[in-house]
Amino acid sequence: MKQLKEIDIKAEKIMLKERDTGKEALFTIRPFETGDEEGVMACVKDEYGDSYFKKFFYDKEKLKEKIETGYCDIFVAEIDGKIAGIEILSYSDCGDSYIEPASQILNHKYRGYGLSKAMVVYTFKIIEALEPTCMFVHAVTFHDMTQKTCQKAGMIPVGFRIGSFLSENMENSYQKKRCEKYSEGILIKAIAKRDAGKVYLPEELVDFGHKIYERLGVKYEIISSDTFFDKDDFKCREKGKYIIHIDDLQRFIRIQVKEDGLDLKEEILSLINKYKGLGKWSLQVALNSDTPLIYKQYGELKELGLYFTGIKPLCSDREQIYMQWVDDWKLYTEDYVLTKSFEEIRVDIDKFYERR
Repeated sequence: MKQLKEIDIKAEKIMLKERDTGKEALFTIRPFETGDEEGVMACVKDEYGDSYFKKFFYDKEKLKEKIETGYCDIFVAEIDGKIAGIEILSYSDCGDSYIEPASQILNHKYRGYGLSKAMVVYTFKIIEALEPTCMFVHAVTFHDMTQKTCQKAGMIPVGFRIGSFLSENMENSYQKKRCEKYSEGILIKAIAKRDAGKVYLPEELVDFGHKIYERLGVKYEIISSDTFFDKDDFKCREKGKYIIHIDDLQRFIRIQVKEDGLDLKEEILSLINKYKGLGKWSLQVALNSDTPLIYKQYGELKELGLYFTGIKPLCSDREQIYMQWVDDWKLYTEDYVLTKSFEEIRVDIDKFYERR
C-alpha cells in the first residue's frame, strides 16, 4: 500500500445546490492544514456536543498527534474560511492493510447540499490511488445515510460490529429508540486484493460466505467443515498472539488473532469472566479463516456463547470472520435504520444470535 505523501493530492472546488431552496454554494475540499484544528473541533461539537467517542477531536494537540503518528489523515470541506465538514482516512491498528474512510461529520448549517457525497467522491479517489487491499467502513445504524452513500460507491455489506456504542453516552440529532447499545454495519470494497484464496468455513456459514464473496466480485474457494482433514491440519502453537483493545467508555472489547494458538478459548473465557455482569459489555473477535483450525475455534467459541456476526474479507493477507459475545442486554436490532441490503444481512446474523 502506498503512503499519502507518494500521491498527488489537490484541493477541489465544487459548486453545490441546497436541496430545498436551490441556493448555490462553493465548497473547497482539501487535506487538513495546520490552523484547521478549531474548525474541525467546532464541526464535531455541532453534531455530538461533548459525547463523540473519538476524544482526540476535542484536543488540538491530540488531533495533530493522530495525524503525525499515522493513525489517520483528515480532509475538510471549507466555505468562506469556515470548516463545513470533515472526513478522516483511518488506518488499521492491528496489522490489517485496509483503509477506512470514517468520521464524516457535517455542520448542520451545510446539510442538504450533497456535501456528504462530494466528500466521499473526493476521499474514495484518494483511497483507490493508495491501493490498499480493500476499503473498509463501519457505518452507524441509527441512520442509513452512510450505508447508502457507501453502497452507491460500490461497497458491500458483510456483517456487523455489535454493541460498539453505549446509547446512554450518545448525544446527537438521531433517535435512539429502544437500543441500549447501537452497532455498526461493516462494508467492504475490493481494491488491490482480488483473490481471497482458500476460505475455510463451518458448514452453517457456507451459504453466507458464498453470498458475500460473490457480491464482492473476487476469486475465492470455500472449503466447508464437512471436508475430511488429517489431524495434522489442526496443529498450531500452544499459545497464540492476540491484540486486545478494551474501550471502557463504550464497554466494548475487540480481539484480533495475530498468530493462531490453541489457547484462544481460554483467552476469550478469561475476558468474559472479567467483564460479565458489569453492565452491557460486548466482545468481538476476528478469527482467521484461511486455516482449518477455524473449525475447532468456531466450535469452542460457540460453547462460550459467541455467535457469528459476519465476514471480514480482503482486509489483510489472511481472510477472517467475526464472532461476538454480548452480555445480558437486549439488542433490538429490528430498531436499526438499515438499507435493504443491510437488512438482509441483519436477518441472517440474527438467526445465529437467536440460536446461541
